[in-house]
Amino acid sequence: MSAKIPPKPSKDVIYVDVDDEITSIIDKVENSSHKVVALVLPKRAASLQSIVNMKLLARSADTAGKSPVLITSEHALLPLAGAAGLHVAKNLQSKPEIPDSPLGAVQKPIDEPAPEEIPEGDEAADEENLPGKIDYDKPIGALAAAHEADNPETIDLDDEDEADKPALKSAKVPKDKKNKVPNFDRFRMLLGLGALGLIALIVFIIFAISVLPKAIITLKTASEPVSASFNLQASDKTPALDSQKGVIPAKLESSDQTGTQQVTATGQQNNGQKATGTATLANCSNSPINVPAGTGISQNGLAFITQSSVSLDSGNFTSGGVCKSTGSHVGNTNVVAQNAGSKYNVTLSGASVVSGVTASGSASGGSDNIVTILSQADVNGAKDKLTAGTTGSDFQKAFEKKLSDSGEYVLTSTMKAGDAQVAASPAVGQPASSANVTLKITYTVLTLKKTDLSQAIEDKLADQIDKSKQKLTGDFLNDANVSIQNQSSPTSATLAINEDTSAVPIINIASVKKQTEGKKVGDIKAALGSWPGVKDVEVKLSPFWVSKVPKKDAKVKVILQEAKDNSSNSGQP
Repeated sequence: MSAKIPPKPSKDVIYVDVDDEITSIIDKVENSSHKVVALVLPKRAASLQSIVNMKLLARSADTAGKSPVLITSEHALLPLAGAAGLHVAKNLQSKPEIPDSPLGAVQKPIDEPAPEEIPEGDEAADEENLPGKIDYDKPIGALAAAHEADNPETIDLDDEDEADKPALKSAKVPKDKKNKVPNFDRFRMLLGLGALGLIALIVFIIFAISVLPKAIITLKTASEPVSASFNLQASDKTPALDSQKGVIPAKLESSDQTGTQQVTATGQQNNGQKATGTATLANCSNSPINVPAGTGISQNGLAFITQSSVSLDSGNFTSGGVCKSTGSHVGNTNVVAQNAGSKYNVTLSGASVVSGVTASGSASGGSDNIVTILSQADVNGAKDKLTAGTTGSDFQKAFEKKLSDSGEYVLTSTMKAGDAQVAASPAVGQPASSANVTLKITYTVLTLKKTDLSQAIEDKLADQIDKSKQKLTGDFLNDANVSIQNQSSPTSATLAINEDTSAVPIINIASVKKQTEGKKVGDIKAALGSWPGVKDVEVKLSPFWVSKVPKKDAKVKVILQEAKDNSSNSGQP
């Protein structure tokens, strides 16, 4: 007859986070590849503080064919686990058992796996070591005690791979348990772990005492309002700042804005032959007239130019008052059309010359040869595009930023833009299909050195405080209101300056650290709170176990804050 020894059940160890939800824990149990799942719970595991969640875990594990074991020492969870029928162990080496249910229900333990057969020759020897049938009518405590004594092969919760364990071999249990051989490997491992723990404790103590402690001391000081209103004469002729005389050096900065626009030429020019001819001039006025060469003759919008000077007597009229066509008041001259083109091949009749003088005649020989040229209208359109939109304002902003970054205070209201200079290539009137139009505008602005202006403001404010006990706060340039009162020339102007700031007590940071080293919070507040101008003291120590300010200055940070009337604090590290 062959005896059987039950094999160790498959198992998995899962560590539960304190923030894990019950659904996450159930998923971990169901997704485990082992039958027995050891759930190592953190302290105050919120998701398992409910009997409903316990029962959900038990039901889901039973459906998935899993046997969960809760690894915990919290007594508050034991009744809930007992009511849900879940096994509990104090640690991975303890034997699992179902705690007493608050309702008195008896829960069955995890089923032991089916035993394997032992070779027939060892049946009698091992029969006494087989686990007996569990009587579920016994109390939980008695059942666990009996099971511990009779069947030491319980659920194995050691965090060890099943594949790394040696196969279970049939062997007789020695009857004399007093002759067990000590496990020296385990002893040496525990001894090594103890040494490492001691070293870690020593390192932690060193860090906790010497490295980690820090202190932040915040002093809130009373502030006193200070203001100044004065004028400064800025000029490029002033060599250096003189606060007493109220003069400050200025500089006229300039920068050229340039841009290029490509345009399509739309103008037209007739390069054909100009018409020529002869015109007869008749003076029908009461006074003699001299018509010089180069005089224009106009008819229907067409212009012709006289080529010689003609002197005409006063008009000669018939008895009916009609100007005669012959006589000394009539003269001839050659004419040339003002422009080329066949449209100038016309007959002149009553064409206008000068007041009282008309012309008649004809012109011929004009021909057409139309070419495309760059017109003035094309150039003007390109100029409008270059100066429109963001071109001007963005250039001025970039110009001001460049000056400010180089340490100059820009008097924006003095910014001036010169006349635009436009150049076209090819030039206006020249044949072209397209052309490049270049625009150039020169901007000028008056500037001061930021250091000079800040010093001038500080000098005016300093006259109103006790510099041995107080100091000024704030950013003088950002808080100042600077306006141009009068600008007599591009390089000189009278500035009106208004400044509102505050003064706080002078506190030596090194003295604060010296006074607070090694002291507790209450002693520090009592000592520093009595200093002149100090309204409040705040002390923050870290980590939580630190009760005194460290004695090393590098571990102490002092912050000075100005306590203003409107309760808004401006920090000064």
